[in-house]
Amino acid sequence: MKVYAEHYVNGRFTPSSSTTTIPVFNPSTEQPTAQVVACSPNDIELAIQSATNALSGWSHSTLEERSAALQRLATALEQRKEQFAQVLATEIGCPLWLGEGMQMSMPLDNLAHTITALPEVQWQEKIGNALVERLPIGVIGAITPWNFPIHQIVAKVAGAVAAGCTIVLKPSEVAAGAAQLFMEAVHEAGLPAGVVNLIWGGRAAGQALFTHPAINQISFTGSTNAGRQIMATAAQSLKRVMLELGGKSAAILLPDADIGKALTHVVRSSMVNSGQTCVNQSRLIVPSQHAESIQAQVLELMQDWQVGDPFLPDTRLGPVATAAQLDSIQRQLELAHKQGAQVNQVGNVRDLPTGWYCSPTLVSHAQPHMDIIQEETFGPVLSLLTYDDISEALQLANDSAYGLSGAVWSQDHDQAVQFAQGMRTGQVVINGAAQNLATPFGGWGDSGFGRENGRFGIEECLNYRSVQGVF
Repeated sequence: MKVYAEHYVNGRFTPSSSTTTIPVFNPSTEQPTAQVVACSPNDIELAIQSATNALSGWSHSTLEERSAALQRLATALEQRKEQFAQVLATEIGCPLWLGEGMQMSMPLDNLAHTITALPEVQWQEKIGNALVERLPIGVIGAITPWNFPIHQIVAKVAGAVAAGCTIVLKPSEVAAGAAQLFMEAVHEAGLPAGVVNLIWGGRAAGQALFTHPAINQISFTGSTNAGRQIMATAAQSLKRVMLELGGKSAAILLPDADIGKALTHVVRSSMVNSGQTCVNQSRLIVPSQHAESIQAQVLELMQDWQVGDPFLPDTRLGPVATAAQLDSIQRQLELAHKQGAQVNQVGNVRDLPTGWYCSPTLVSHAQPHMDIIQEETFGPVLSLLTYDDISEALQLANDSAYGLSGAVWSQDHDQAVQFAQGMRTGQVVINGAAQNLATPFGGWGDSGFGRENGRFGIEECLNYRSVQGVF
């Protein structure tokens, strides 16, 4: 059994001094596949001291030094693509094709955009007799999730390193292997000691970060409830907080949409990574007159999402990552049925001997008030809502406490843009447009605040200083 027994502090892997271990499970077999040795309070303190000590040097590094460091990191990550895919399949059930593709292409693209954005940041500006500077916020405590582990780690580390900050990273123990490989890449890339540090642990380790006086900013990706607790605790020491939280994204098909093309995209968005994506388009809002036809087409498309062993080439949908996540999905579907919705599941995962598998699922005859519509599901579940006119469609799209992403489909480009501009969400995709990781990513409402990616991820880690009387 693999044991992750070393954290990373002051530029080297160091044995954790705690005796507490956390199991890491294989979601396909439901058996432990590894264990993490959690950091002790002293280990965490040393990691924060390491980041604090490194800040004075790294905050005065040149843009060229930061760019070169990130480029070396990108090269080291690229060389580990196959290893990442293997460990993601083992620890979170991510099919190999997805691990080698999306799970790795996104962080590498993000690094490239961050490097490109370094000279685009307005680091200094003359205003009257003053010099306005943008400076590193300081030491950042970053807490990352298990669903896209390497992408979320890179999104936080790249922005911090480019800004001249130092960072203490606490990754999810569910996907410990991805974090371990990332730190091996950091070590190989030769980043200065203390710039990037990693600690292991659960809730207590996270609590230590967002209560420590030497941590200047918290960057958290995870559930909305956890985000609320972090924000409340961080307020006690007035730390700046960046929260990327849950979502309940809507895909709206306007009356003239190319239905066939749209549904292919929407079903993919709702199924990929077993629906465990924060931007998962889990609400499909369609014209009432097309609802019956669309339901049939969606169920047919879901047939193509073969559920099974993530190591097999024909598998498109692996298990969900944890037993708790599967239980949460099943409880939501049972409640939807009790509330009057129709739950349509494709395939029979009971034929699989072990694993936390969930069938592709369409929830039809749903109503806006239902929990399945209002709460994040985080599974391969798509819910269908209908509208009679476009104003009602926009009302349904915005009838959510969340606001992370969304999509709109129309063959009238101007109409699609106008509709998108009425949606209260941090991102809108028109007609399946390609993702642009140079643009800001983050949410509104219960989806949090703050932005990641490219120039915006760097600026999130900066603060202002005005020097009066310079000119």
